[in-house]
Amino acid sequence: MYMIKLYLVRHGETDGNSQQWFQGASDVPLNATGIEQARRLSRFMKDIHFDAIYTSTLSRAYTTAQIIAEPHQLPVQQYPELREISFGVWERHTYDEITKQWPGEIEAFYASEGKMRARGGESFLEVRDRITAKTKELLSNHADGDSVMIVSHGAAIRCLLFGLLELDFRKLWCFQQYNTAFTIIEYYGSRSVMTLMNCTQHLEGMKGYEPQWYGRQHNVM
Repeated sequence: MYMIKLYLVRHGETDGNSQQWFQGASDVPLNATGIEQARRLSRFMKDIHFDAIYTSTLSRAYTTAQIIAEPHQLPVQQYPELREISFGVWERHTYDEITKQWPGEIEAFYASEGKMRARGGESFLEVRDRITAKTKELLSNHADGDSVMIVSHGAAIRCLLFGLLELDFRKLWCFQQYNTAFTIIEYYGSRSVMTLMNCTQHLEGMKGYEPQWYGRQHNVM
């Protein structure tokens, strides 16, 4: 049995995140806070060995991955299957704007257990299938003991976690993914084990940071 350590990282903050509108497949760049978040994660992980870093084709993920990759001198490989869910016409609108322009639609979308497509976009189940299949394909090219990073997006990472861990999709929104938070998965091919989730220890000291651990014994690295 072989094991690959998989690091899943959400991109840094964008204006869309700070203003709370749906970004989806729209290409929204990192803002100044997001760049600083990525730099902090880069410094935090500079001594971890990585064999490959993969990312989405959207610039907010790619820029985050490039910043993290700098100390490792690794190329960042982009794949469209790792991008965020497409929210179609809802993109660049806030939740309140969507509920006013398309009454009842987004509520039905979130209540559909991942089956319903966003208007002009994708369903969460479709995202789960595409990102999980691509991730397994990428990992199949790695050897036992390799460490791999994927930099992606909030909903896409949730969908991937549910695909790898084979979890009940009705619980999709029970998991949080903050900007530049990282999650660690031990991937065994036929099964996966999550050993750390949504870690933001690298952001300690930044405005808005909320400690997740107390005491030296809880430091993750």
